[in-house]
Amino acid sequence: MKHLILKHPACVFAIATATVAGSFIGAVSSSNVVQAAIPVLSPQAAGLLQPEGQDSEQIERNLSILNEIDELVRLPMEYTDAGEAMASPDELDDELVEIVAQAGNTTRKAKRSTTKKTTTTRTQAPRAQQNSATRSRTAAPRRVQDPRATLIKREEDRGRQAVRRGDYFEASKIFFGLLEREKNPIRLLQIRFILGRTLQELKLHQVAAFPYYEIIRSEGKSNPKNKYVRQALERLTVAADALESDILLNYAVKQINEEDFPASNRDMLFFRRGEVRYRDGDFAEAVKEFNRVRSTSIFYNRARYQIALSMVEAGQLERAENVFGALAEVNSDAGVTNKVRVNAMMGKARTLYQRKLFAEAIDAYREIPRDTEQWHDALFESTWALLQDGRFRSALSNFHSLHSPFYDDFYQPESLLLRAIVYHYICRYDEMETTLRLFEKVYGPVQKELRATLMSTSPSSAVSLYREVRKIDEQYEEIKKATNAKRRSTMQIQVPFLVARQVLREGDVRRNLSYIRNLEAEKKRIEQAPAPWRESRVGRYARRVVERRLVATQTATGRLIRRHLEKIQVELAGHFEQASLIRLDMLSGKKEAVKKEIAGKGLVRDSVDEKQDRSFYIQNGYDFWPFKGEYWLDEIGNYHYLGVKACE
Repeated sequence: MKHLILKHPACVFAIATATVAGSFIGAVSSSNVVQAAIPVLSPQAAGLLQPEGQDSEQIERNLSILNEIDELVRLPMEYTDAGEAMASPDELDDELVEIVAQAGNTTRKAKRSTTKKTTTTRTQAPRAQQNSATRSRTAAPRRVQDPRATLIKREEDRGRQAVRRGDYFEASKIFFGLLEREKNPIRLLQIRFILGRTLQELKLHQVAAFPYYEIIRSEGKSNPKNKYVRQALERLTVAADALESDILLNYAVKQINEEDFPASNRDMLFFRRGEVRYRDGDFAEAVKEFNRVRSTSIFYNRARYQIALSMVEAGQLERAENVFGALAEVNSDAGVTNKVRVNAMMGKARTLYQRKLFAEAIDAYREIPRDTEQWHDALFESTWALLQDGRFRSALSNFHSLHSPFYDDFYQPESLLLRAIVYHYICRYDEMETTLRLFEKVYGPVQKELRATLMSTSPSSAVSLYREVRKIDEQYEEIKKATNAKRRSTMQIQVPFLVARQVLREGDVRRNLSYIRNLEAEKKRIEQAPAPWRESRVGRYARRVVERRLVATQTATGRLIRRHLEKIQVELAGHFEQASLIRLDMLSGKKEAVKKEIAGKGLVRDSVDEKQDRSFYIQNGYDFWPFKGEYWLDEIGNYHYLGVKACE
């Protein structure tokens, strides 16, 4: 057998990058809290242009929040002994329960004090009351305002001033404090909404999600058309999108009414709703939702890709191929290695394979640029197409690249077994034996380590599994350099490296890790906030919310990782059974070959699948020389197997 290297003249690839800026729409005029009858018609009149560093979008957002505060001050104030505390979806917050209890006691004391004082005044000063009655004949009676109402309005005004100067830390403190004082359920809804808005301006999306959730929980069923229920669903969807949280997205998207969602943000709603339908297995509805995303939206390319995937799942392969092809063509100007373009090309190749158009699929896979992360997958998947098309020599050429040292950290037991099977087809038993030994050498220790990992970690220790896989993800280069198992064991890596790398490629694990990283970024913002805010009630509440969500999500991710590890363990056991069967076939084939040699029949060494020799490649512009055991990165993918089959 000979492995020969083919080097084609180099191609130069242009790499282009594109950035898309998102936008936030807010908007409205506002009115002063103290002088509610005087409208503020412009940012200049509102005094929003004075603080430095506020752009037009920031000013619009400020105006939107100020408008909500102005609407709040117009609502009547009521005082009762009952009150609600803001809770997270997982559990009611202990501190807020205490706040409500304290607020209720304060209210009852204030009521008793007011009643006593009023009675005393009436008995001790009847003459003053008579004089007051006489004056009332000529003037309207004066309304005595409850001092608590004055205090709350003063706080609302302070909150308004904080928003005007862009101090959302102070504003969130003020409105969080108002939760314990306000007992009017309508006003409480609005205070929660304003609190959520101020927290989102601080990019604390997870913390902001809970006030919105409380609005939806308390009013969603009894009063779904309530303005703040609709707006809370909208803002919760925005928070879920920023956090990449599937749980929040599923909750919000399934409840929101399209007509209640701002037109400017509906593309995001359509895309996220399509994702939910896709995960639910309703592919026809998913296509409808994705197809509503406008071509001008930043979600458009992702929506088109998801349309094609939905069509594949629905069995509409030809239509899916057309969508993939059109998406790749539209993004061709973005650069050869543009991620959208390459993903679409991969999708088209896979669809062609499913349609059993193997020759076309092979050509499509060969179009995938080398300088992309999808190239290794394209090389492996094209090998399947080559085998289906009966092109064994080309398949073996691909295997020589796939099993080079450059891909030692890829989990690919199936490709080694396929290589052994191809050698069996062409009766190359020595190469077949070498390949099976390589499979056992690489994946025998992996199977042993994986079994030990699963036995030593119980389902209750899910967080430890998460931490192990996360460590491998973050220290990949360092761990990769520790080439042998002994050196890796000194780094205290419990999960087999190859298996961990495979788990990290799973879509659900990647999404959870993205959510966790967003939570960690939010926790860091809380830690870097001004000390007075961190030590305030809202600061302590925010820290607790994020820490609880981190622990819960890490635990869920650990359980998810364990399920993937258990699945890989079962699959790997199946691969070893297949390896044993292949070895039995190999021994049987060797026995038959020996019998034929003894009988003097000899061996017929025909070409595997093509007739080209060295001169063919030289005449077509290739450099050509024998493989001598050294691998070079620029040669990967250019090997060509020139062995012949040794079957009669």
